[in-house]
Amino acid sequence: MNIYNLPLFFELMAALFGVIYLIKCRDLSSRYFVAFLCFTFILELVGHFINLANDNFLSFIVGTKFENNYWLYNPFIIFNFIFYTYYFREHIRLLRVKKILLFFLLLYFLTSVINLVLSDVYFVSYSRYSFILGSILILFVVLFYFFEILKSDEILNFTKVLSFYVAIGALVFHLGVTPLFIYTKYYSSAKSPEFVQVYRIILTAANIFMYTCYTIGFIVCSRKNKSY
Repeated sequence: MNIYNLPLFFELMAALFGVIYLIKCRDLSSRYFVAFLCFTFILELVGHFINLANDNFLSFIVGTKFENNYWLYNPFIIFNFIFYTYYFREHIRLLRVKKILLFFLLLYFLTSVINLVLSDVYFVSYSRYSFILGSILILFVVLFYFFEILKSDEILNFTKVLSFYVAIGALVFHLGVTPLFIYTKYYSSAKSPEFVQVYRIILTAANIFMYTCYTIGFIVCSRKNKSY
């Protein structure tokens, strides 16, 4: 197996453990999160097939504007950050903060869509605007989520709460990948093969770390519910 395909395996593992987790714990936010993981795996699988279009049933898109998977991932980038922000917003108690987050969610959605429509980025590269602004949004909401945990009784059992593992995985992934994502215009084997190599290694490692955190969270929290 190509090492750069490993994230697909870890995504599938996280999604499967998530489905098993839902048998024991069926709260609404967990259902949404597992559904999101399953959807992400399917989308990543489609993106993988697009990258290998020359050798599979998607060969008819070769030579068209759809031969790169930018058109697939650019809307998903927006959806991805909206989902994570909404997920952590549901675990924050302060109403004023929830309203502020809702405002920034709407602002992020509108400006990101406008950026895709008015710029030429949609078919030619990943939207740095959507990714960087979304990462800032996640940083803000996750840090506030941690702040609320510190102030509540949940701090006594934080390792038995699924959202804690989601927060760790999502935060480390986006903090690690975003600095490199700023330079995606250099993501070309011809222009800078060294950068491409570093980019792919860090992206692979970050994905593996994030989905491993999710899997560990499902396992730990499943045991907690079983003991109850």
